[in-house]
Amino acid sequence: MKKYSPIIKGLLLAILGMLVFPYCLLAAPDEVFDEVQELVKTNYVDPIDIDSLNVHSSRELIAELGDRFSMYLTAAEFNNFMGSIEGQYAGIGVYLDAQMQPEGIGISGIIEGSPAEAGGLKAGDVIVKVNQNTISGLDIDIVCQMLLGSAGTEVQLEVKAGEAYKNFTMVRQVINIPVVTSTLLDFNTAYIDIDSFSDQADQDLEKNIESCLKAGADKWIIDLRGNPGGYITTAIEMAGIFIGSQVATVLEERNAIVSYYPDQPEIQVDDPIIILIDENSASASEILAAALKDYRKAVLIGATTYGKGTVQEIYPLSNGDWLKLTTARFYSPMGAVINGVGVEPDLALESTHMVKAAELLLSDPEDGGEGAFELLENGHEFLIDLSLARSPQFWKAWGEISDHLQFLPAYRPAGGERYHLLTPAQLQDKAALYYPNTSIIGSIDNYNNGGDIVLYVSMESDSGWNEDNIEIRNVETGEQVGAAAEEIADHFIEIKPDTDLLPGEYWVIVETQGDGSSELTSHLLYVKS
Repeated sequence: MKKYSPIIKGLLLAILGMLVFPYCLLAAPDEVFDEVQELVKTNYVDPIDIDSLNVHSSRELIAELGDRFSMYLTAAEFNNFMGSIEGQYAGIGVYLDAQMQPEGIGISGIIEGSPAEAGGLKAGDVIVKVNQNTISGLDIDIVCQMLLGSAGTEVQLEVKAGEAYKNFTMVRQVINIPVVTSTLLDFNTAYIDIDSFSDQADQDLEKNIESCLKAGADKWIIDLRGNPGGYITTAIEMAGIFIGSQVATVLEERNAIVSYYPDQPEIQVDDPIIILIDENSASASEILAAALKDYRKAVLIGATTYGKGTVQEIYPLSNGDWLKLTTARFYSPMGAVINGVGVEPDLALESTHMVKAAELLLSDPEDGGEGAFELLENGHEFLIDLSLARSPQFWKAWGEISDHLQFLPAYRPAGGERYHLLTPAQLQDKAALYYPNTSIIGSIDNYNNGGDIVLYVSMESDSGWNEDNIEIRNVETGEQVGAAAEEIADHFIEIKPDTDLLPGEYWVIVETQGDGSSELTSHLLYVKS
């Protein structure tokens, strides 16, 4: 039996409801005004002296609460609202940014198979007009209402794509969004994307986990970015998969503080977990993220979450409409405030390479490759194989991780048995996080393409200096530039890049052998822009 508060009368929701599928506050019919007053008086999270308010309609009363998450919903709006939670609605299939821009609203994502995808809309485009109406300055609620409609109806858009303005006419259709999806990445790592906390999402999560386990997954990336929330009961049951039967969240209700526990799940995961969060992860997303963070079951990377720590219940009205009313505030299992604060990440990253960063952290090399770094975050130990970090697919991710480390990493050279803590001075040189045995042997601040790079290297090379022990790397991308190299005099090396170097910073890396280990010396080359 689920251990939920006995006061729950309606649908217990923790959803932002303002990011992708928000709904407007409409005037309630007068015949239900008494019902709305009684519900507010009895159930609103804070006591309200309605008699002292000069209100004469449900709309006025809800507005006086000053609570953007309490609202009156017509029957049609209620159906659309519930459809958004369950991953079904009639529209064009776009995800919208949380904040309006001066010209309109940005598209943050496109749903596969939607009219938006078929019509050629792209993430990053900005909607500036809907049905020839300028949306600049409008509330995001109203814009979303303009985009939603009955399946089969048309909607006209004017969209800014880069510097160009384009016009589209699209036919709305029913959009079914799978709220939980998964795929298996390298290193036996499962990537699970949770878009909403629908009524069945906890069961969908169990099915996805079971499928990934059968495929050999033993590490997990859970993506809550852009997830506005859903049913609090779903978040609690999801948390149980990772924390067992411990407290998943604490609710401060009108007259009580209640701890909520999940049922014992059929599947229990105790493997390394990374959760991806951002400023649009809200409500039920924050319940799940906070629970796993409190119990040190996961490391959170990304940006601080939205900070909507309130719960809404939905009450049916006699005229067929509905009242969505804030009835509680929720806290993390250890009592951390979430409302207005959010859940902070363990590793703050604002990156388009978040999945790669998580995958790298979970790569867990067996032999250390060309050396390895050891990192500690929220009680978890991560090993970073330098050969992997230096590969093109992970170069940027490692650079961003190393820029945001809270604690000094420890380094173990290839073939070594002990880790050595890097010093703050060493970390001032970014090259040390890619080539820990690096020493700087000079710089060229204004390199002109077509010219030769001449270096003086004090060390000897048994095999002679050539392209086998010298490489050029683009510092931003990690891309390796081909080059010819030869020793033109004692200790002098001439290097000729195969192609022109783009503006930016490059490292020329000279590799020497000493004492049975690889010692790498880097030279920083700045290309004239």
